[in-house]
Parts: sequence; C-alpha cells; structure tokens
Amino acid sequence: MSMASPRSVASSHELATAPAAQSEVSGATKGANAQRSAAQPPKSAIVCRNFLLGHCRYGRGCRFVHKVPERGDVGMPNDISGNSNVSALQAALGLQNHVAIAANRPLQPQPDAAQLLAIESARIAEQLIIFEHFRLAAIEAEQRRAAQKERILQEAAERQVQEAERLLAIQNAQKDLTARMRKAAQMKAVKRARDAERERVRLAAEEAARTKKLEAEKEAARRREARAREEAARQTQLAEGEARRIRYDAAVTSQHIVFGSTLITCGAGLEVRGVVSGFDSCRLTIHNLPLDTKVPEIIQLFTAQGMNSEDIHILSVRPTNGKRLEAKVLTSADEGRAIAIGLNGIEFRDATLRFDVGENTSVNAMGESSARQADTLIVTWTLPCASMIAKYPSIVEAHRGVRDLDQKVVNGRRIKAEMNKPPVGPALRYYTPESVKIVGLPVDASLETIVSLAGTAFVRPIRSNTYNLEVMLSDLRQHLEALPNNGLRTFTIDRDRDLDGIVSVRACFECWDQANAARISLEDKRFRSDSPKMRMFLPPPLHFISTVPLEQFEAQKQLWESLANAEDKGPRIHINRVEDRRIVRVRLSGDDRKVVGALKVRVETLLAGEKLDATYWHRSFLWPQGRAFLAEVFSETGAFVRGDFKTQALKLYGPERAKELARQMIKDEVARLAQLETTVMLKRQSVGYFVRKGLAALKEVIGEDSVTLELASKPCKLTIRGGEEARHALDTIMEQSLQHLDVHDGGTRNDVCPICYDVVSHPFKLGCKHVYCTACIRHYLTSAAETRVFPLVCMGDEDRCKVPVAIPVIQKFLLPQQFEELVSLAFSSYLEQHTQDYKYCTTPDCTQVYRVTKDGMRKLKCPSCFAEVCSACHEEAHEGMTCEERRVRKEQDEKLDDEWAASNNIKRCPGCMVWIQKAEGCNNMHCTRCGVSMCWVCLQSFSTGEQTYEHLTTVHGGAFDGDLV
Repeated sequence: MSMASPRSVASSHELATAPAAQSEVSGATKGANAQRSAAQPPKSAIVCRNFLLGHCRYGRGCRFVHKVPERGDVGMPNDISGNSNVSALQAALGLQNHVAIAANRPLQPQPDAAQLLAIESARIAEQLIIFEHFRLAAIEAEQRRAAQKERILQEAAERQVQEAERLLAIQNAQKDLTARMRKAAQMKAVKRARDAERERVRLAAEEAARTKKLEAEKEAARRREARAREEAARQTQLAEGEARRIRYDAAVTSQHIVFGSTLITCGAGLEVRGVVSGFDSCRLTIHNLPLDTKVPEIIQLFTAQGMNSEDIHILSVRPTNGKRLEAKVLTSADEGRAIAIGLNGIEFRDATLRFDVGENTSVNAMGESSARQADTLIVTWTLPCASMIAKYPSIVEAHRGVRDLDQKVVNGRRIKAEMNKPPVGPALRYYTPESVKIVGLPVDASLETIVSLAGTAFVRPIRSNTYNLEVMLSDLRQHLEALPNNGLRTFTIDRDRDLDGIVSVRACFECWDQANAARISLEDKRFRSDSPKMRMFLPPPLHFISTVPLEQFEAQKQLWESLANAEDKGPRIHINRVEDRRIVRVRLSGDDRKVVGALKVRVETLLAGEKLDATYWHRSFLWPQGRAFLAEVFSETGAFVRGDFKTQALKLYGPERAKELARQMIKDEVARLAQLETTVMLKRQSVGYFVRKGLAALKEVIGEDSVTLELASKPCKLTIRGGEEARHALDTIMEQSLQHLDVHDGGTRNDVCPICYDVVSHPFKLGCKHVYCTACIRHYLTSAAETRVFPLVCMGDEDRCKVPVAIPVIQKFLLPQQFEELVSLAFSSYLEQHTQDYKYCTTPDCTQVYRVTKDGMRKLKCPSCFAEVCSACHEEAHEGMTCEERRVRKEQDEKLDDEWAASNNIKRCPGCMVWIQKAEGCNNMHCTRCGVSMCWVCLQSFSTGEQTYEHLTTVHGGAFDGDLV
C-alpha cells in the first residue's frame, strides 16, 4: 500500500481541521459557555476512536460520540486520556487523516501477513507522522488552547475584573444606591424628622400662640376687668369724691366783716347764719406768739375754751420785731373778754402769751393801737442791779474801757459804762478821773467776771439798788387790788425788756377812770425803803391816731384842713406831716365820747375813701405799670387812687370833681386793657380738658371771638381778650383742668335749663343734680346784686327745688370784689327782713348795727362812734330810768326844746345832734363840735362846704334865705 503524500495528509489535515477552524469562533463562544458548566466534558461528548478508524462495532449503540471532532473540540478518542496526552492526540489525528484518506479509496482485498506487516509498518510510520503531526497540532492546539485559555482566562479575568468591577460597580452602585437610599432615607428621615420637628414646632408654636393668645385674651380680659374695676372704682371714687365735694361745698361757710365791724357767717346761697354785731364784739390782740404759729392753732386757743369757731375771725397775723407774732382776733365781747382774762399769761410752747382787749372793732378804725390801750396802765421801773467802779492807769485807757464795756451783755443784761463823775460830799476824796462807772450789772455778776471784762484789776463795787423783785411785784398788785372800786381785770408782767434792765407791768381796768385813779395813787409811791421809783403811762381817754400816705392827704387836703381848722372847743384834729417817710399822721383827741365818736366816724370815712366797683378793676393795677398809671391819674386829676390787693378793688380819694375825672380815666384804661390779648401756656394735663370742654365753656362766657387755642404750638397756647371777668373765668377753668375733674358736668342732650327753658348748652351741674347752661347760671349769680333776693337757690323743678347754691359755686362765677359786695347786699337784705332783731346805730353816717334785746334793756356802746344806746327802746342810754320814763321825759324835753328852738332859729346838728343857732349869713352851716357841713334849710350833711353850696344852689335856688325857691 502506497503512502499518502504529505499533500494528501495536509489536505486531510486541513479537511480534518477545517471544520475546527470554521467552528473556532463558535467554539470560543461555546468555550465561554462550557467554562461556566464544568472543567471536564461529559463522557457522552468524547469521540469514539473506532469510529474514527472506521470500524466501531457498536454502531449507534456506542457510548462514545460518532463524529469527526472539529477544531477546538476538547473531546478526544476514547483511547486517549482526557488529560491532553499529546502523542495520543497526534496518533488520533493521524489515524483520522488516514481513515479519511482511506475512506476515499475503494475497498481492497485483504492483504497477507507481509503486506499486513508492511501495511502495519507503513501504518505505524504514518501513525507516527500523524502522531507527530498530532503532537505538533496538539502542541499548537495546546498553545492555542493555552493562548485561548490564557485569553479566555484573561478575558475571564477581564470579565471577572469587569464583573468584579461591574459587581464592584454594582456593589458600589448598590452601596451608593444603598448610601443614597440610606442618605435619601436619612434625608427623608431627617426631612421627616425636620418636618416632624417643624410640624411639632409649628404645632407647638400654634399651641404656644394659642396658649399665648388665650393667655393674652385672659390677660386682656383680666386687664379689661381690672380696668373696668379700676374704672368702676375710679368712677365710684369720683362719685364719692363728687358727693363729698358736694356735701363739703354745701356745708362751706364763710366769715365776713361788713359795716365796719359786724362779723357775719354765711352759708350756702349766702344765707346769713350768724351775726356778731360791732356792739357785741371786741378785738383781742395776742402778743408773743412764736413765729411758726399757724392760724388753726390760734383758733384752737378759743375753741378749747368752748367757743364756737363761727364766732372767731382772725383779722391779721404779723411779726413784731422779727421775733414774735402778733394776732388780731375779732370775737364776741363777753366770751372774748372772759377768755382773754383766763388765757392771759398762758404758756404756749416756749412763750408766754399776753392778751389785750379793745372795744374799737372797726376794720378801718383810726388809732386802733391807742384806743385799745386806753384802759391799760403801764408801770415800769428798773430791775435789781449792781454798780461797780473800774480804775485805769490813764484817761485814755479809761475812755477805751468805756467804749469796750458800754452796751455789752452780761448774764442776759445790757450794761452801761460811762466816765465816773465827781461825787458830792465826803466821797469826793476817793474820786479819780481815770475811773469808769459800770451800771446795770446783774446782781449775781461776780467781781472776777467784771475784772476780766474791764481789763483792769482795780474794780470795786459801789452801793446799788438790790431790792427783792418778787416782793415789789406782790406789793404793787396788792396795792392795785386794794383800791376802792378798782376794776382791775388783768395784771400782766412783761419781761421783754429784761435785757435793758426794765420791768414792765400792764394793769388793765374796766374803764379809763379806774386806770387813772390807780395812776394817781402810784405817783411818788414807794412801798418799801429800798423800792425803786416807778414810772406810769396811761393814754388819754380819747386819743386816736391814723397814718395816711402823703399823696392821699394831698388829694384830701382841703377836707382835712376843714376839720383841723375848727374852733378850739370840742375835739381836736392834729395833722403832722413826715416828709422823709412821705406819710401824714392824723390825731384825734377829746374828752366827750359822743362828740369825739361822731367826728371819728367822719375821719374814718375820709380814711376809707370811695371804693370803686368791679368794672373799674384790672389786676395789672397791682403791677409796676399799673401803679405808674395810677400815679399818672393822681398827677392829672388830683385824685389819689390806691389798689387794694385783698379786695381786688380801687379806692378813690379827693374832691368830687377830681374823683369824677379819675373815674373816667380809669374806665378808659380798663376798656383799653380789656382789648389787649393775654396769652397763657397750658400745662400738658390741661390740654385735653380744654379740647373736650374747657374751650367751649370759656367761649360761652367771654365770647366766641375772644379766645383762641393754638394746639400746634409747643407748649399749647391759649389767648384770650377781655377784662377781669374773662381772666377770672380762665383761672377757674384752669384750676378745674389741673384737678383732672369735669366738675359739675354730666348733663344729657335732653336736659332743659331751668332759666332759659332751652336745651342745655355747656352744662353746669349743681349739687342738687339740676343742670344749667354755663352762661345762664353765671348771669343768675352776677345779677343777684340787682334782684336782691336771698338766699340764692336752685330754680329747678319749676322753681320748686330751692336748694341753696353752694358758696364755692358762687365764687367760681364772681370776682372777689363782686362776691364781697354780694355778701354785703345779702346782709342788708337780712337786716331788712329782721328789723325787729337788729337796729342801726343812732349816730348819723355810722353804719354799725346792734342786736335788739327782748329780755330787758341793756346799755350798748357803738365801737365806732362810742354812742351809748338802749337795746330796748333804741334811744340814748338812760341809766336809772325805765324806757317809758325816758320816753315821757324825752317828749316833754323835746316839746320844750322845739318851742324854744323855733323861736330862736335853732336846729339840731345832723352829725352830733347838738343844738345849733344861726345868727346870720348864708345857709351853709358848719358844726363847731363835730365839724360837719350842713344845709340849714333841710339839714342834709356834706363832707365839704363846696358840696353844701352846690346843694343849696341846685336844690334851694341859692345860699341865702332870699334865694329860696
């Protein structure tokens, strides 16, 4: 058998390997899949070796695969182990090629043994070639497989790496996803937590807000309730305060001195509730009060003794000598005298009080000081003292000693030093001109003290008056009390002059005659041998003094001189001008009480002047520019004008013509001042009150165009134009605004004014709750002086209310001067309604009144004119006779007097009621007793002769009898 050619072999190899090459790609793909299944293929995948050799007896029943292996198959023939034996693989490959080649040949007859051996050898050689070829192919395949494996492993590794990377990426992605999911979850959780927290916070905030709102509502409700309670309490307090104020206002009383010295007490509506007439009153002067004493303390001195406070009126409290106060008190005569005696010498704090009683209680009374001391005897003498002589080396040193020692205070005594004068008698031999006499030393002053003060050792005492002071005082009092009908009321020791070494005793008697008898009994009187010499002082019985400004005297000069130039008979008026002090002292003296009293009334009328009403007043008259205007009035008209700040009124002095010119000038000036604008700055708490009601109320009083409120200015300004009434209205409303009270308000729109019967405009409520228009109630009160209907009462309920208008309400609408004038009118109306209880003094021009007694006659003495009146029959006092006896005798005397007077051209003076006879001349008569000027025809009295002549010419046609019409 021939050997197959290499080409054939190669071809067969190629044929055998071609499918393997063709399936290389798919094998690689399959290998990748096979790698996933197992490292060794299953047995059913191994190629049958006999099938490759062409003679497998099992056929289809073989357990190996009957197919030609393709390139890249891992399955090997069944006689080749699965561990990739290269020789076996090559043999298998060679056999395969051989079988493939042989398969293409026709069948040959079976060879013999040699052939078989040759064939076998050829076959073996061929197999060796095949095996070599297979070996090489196996190596190559192995290399390819190794490369493929390496590539597969690398790819697998790459795939593993990629897978690992992918897995890692997946893991990372998963982790990242997990992280993101966790983060998202966390974020969601955080968000949920944040949202939950935010929701919780929101809910908490809502809850807190709701709670806060509830608390705020509760707090607001509590505050509203508190404010409501406070407002209710405030309203209650205001209502209670208003009720208290109404009760207080209704209970307010005021004391006034009218008609000179009559003390009246007025209640609501100016109803006169108490009267202490000048006849029944006395004036007490309290000395030595401490400087810080208050008026209530002074009143307490009297009320503690059981007196009614309405019967006490403090006239003045003023300092004396800058150390003590002196109080003047007007009170009822009987109680006042008793209290003065009981309290005289009482210890008040660190002072000893002294009481003086005076009968002249008129406020404008002249000579008040002298008059109240007319019944008081003052006895003075020197206190016990020691005297010494100090000797100096020379005259010069002695004079120096006098200068050093004189007026020096030693142990509470002021000593006196002077050059020692030569004595008379034997003592002259002891005299030295270089000596100083020291007197007024206290008895207890030691020699060593004087030596030290004098500055010299040569000091010796001399004989001195060292009597017993207590014994002296006791002897004096016993002497006065032992006098017959002594009338001693008080015995007061005045130690105010102890510093000057003077002791003073004031002995007050019931009358001047008793005091004068005591004075006469003490002249040159010595109770003991060592008693000092006494000095006595007793004022004249009727001696009055008054001081007027020089300008006032010049304006009234003619009137004063007409009184002073009267004849020597009767009372005298002495005028003393003190140019350096620009004052004039007017003295009135006499011994007839009735005549002096009548003249005193005329003098006091001149002193009082003419009081102008409120239409002539403006508060600027108390300021420098106003006083300059009043001085100008005096220089141009000759009438003196004085402003009284207490009564806020002007007083006019001078002749009638000058006063008429002055009144016109003053009226023009008041009108000019009323047109000027006055601006006041409102306090902050007052602005709201003025905006709410004050401005409207002010416009209601003074006019719509007379008041302006500037709210834009800082501070707010209120400008008004008008006189004193406008200023008074402004002051009243300002006071209300500062008190934070809407006083007397509270009217409704339906209230009807009881005066105008219209709806109330700017309501003003009285204490009885009736509401008036402010303008109406003001007009009602200001016009009361014309209607003269008292008491002033509410006209509400169709004039059935009749509740008196409180005094503070009246004062709100009236100027002080208007109020005082209304009080005087109320008292005049009261007297007209009580003519059976009160009478006027019988002396012409005297305004004093006295109370009529119904329990028997009583002698009364007028405090102004000193006229003595019987309180029962109202005639001149008649001691020792009954009123009927006095009347019968008076009628008989008057009948005889009238017959005699008619036949002798004699008439009674209208001033002092003495008989006057006209001998000749005109009918202008002048009384030489009381100084009054009168018309002889009708006996009307005048202040001056010029006024009398004017009256005679105007009324009677002339001054002489032939001129009468």
